[in-house]
Amino acid sequence: MLIKIHSVKNKNLKRILEHIVYLAIIFILIPGFFYFELCIVLPVVVEEWTFAHFIHLMCATFLLVNIVGNMIYGMFTNTTIKGRYLDSFNKCDWTVCSVCECLRPPRAWHCNTCDICILKRDHHCTFFASCVGYFNHRYFILFTLYIFISMVYAFYYNVKFLATFITWNHGLVIIKFIFPLASFVIDFSKESLYVFLVVINFIIGIFSGFLFFYHFNNLLKGKVVPETKKGRNQLLYNRGWKANLIEVFGSRWYLTWISPFMHSPLPGNGVEWVVEDKYK
Repeated sequence: MLIKIHSVKNKNLKRILEHIVYLAIIFILIPGFFYFELCIVLPVVVEEWTFAHFIHLMCATFLLVNIVGNMIYGMFTNTTIKGRYLDSFNKCDWTVCSVCECLRPPRAWHCNTCDICILKRDHHCTFFASCVGYFNHRYFILFTLYIFISMVYAFYYNVKFLATFITWNHGLVIIKFIFPLASFVIDFSKESLYVFLVVINFIIGIFSGFLFFYHFNNLLKGKVVPETKKGRNQLLYNRGWKANLIEVFGSRWYLTWISPFMHSPLPGNGVEWVVEDKYK
């Protein structure tokens, strides 16, 4: 009994911490980063109120809407078994969840943090403070894509921005890039702050790029993360790259990149799966 209570407390604490991270990203990190790029970097590298300046503002707005929009939709889209009609004529591939005490369809797994089974569960996402599953997979993929594009876009102009005032100083400037946080604490100056932000920009770009290409590669093969470790099972749901894209992005898969508000109905319900066993 004590172990169960302790486990529940740990789950609740983890969820609280994840929501703090989520809120910090929404209200601090993203606004702060875009303020730095648009109000500090952009006026230095591009002349204000010119045609080029307006183009950059439009691009930044497009990226911001897609990042925040996909993040919010990803969090608040219900992809659990809760409220779903879980009845099937063929339950040979269904499994029993001892925690939820119910039968769950193929590709559904229990999440210890969310404490419920998730339809076509890919993984638990700290940025969304929820699981990535059948109904919000689209938003996670596009969220990582636009974070990556934003970081690459920003990094190019951040380097040009730093080049306008940073000094070589006999190579000592390299230390600021290798130990940006320590340099910022020791030498509390605008130069150290800007170097620190650019290094963070680079790290987030590498991380988000890895997440996008890894998960998009899985998407094209019609599999989710747990199925990459299942051997033969990882091929059961591969219906070709186009059908796999439609399974995640919906019937208007070619337009969903424009906006998270784009309506694109999914072809299934996350419960029934038609598979072709290529090993038979």
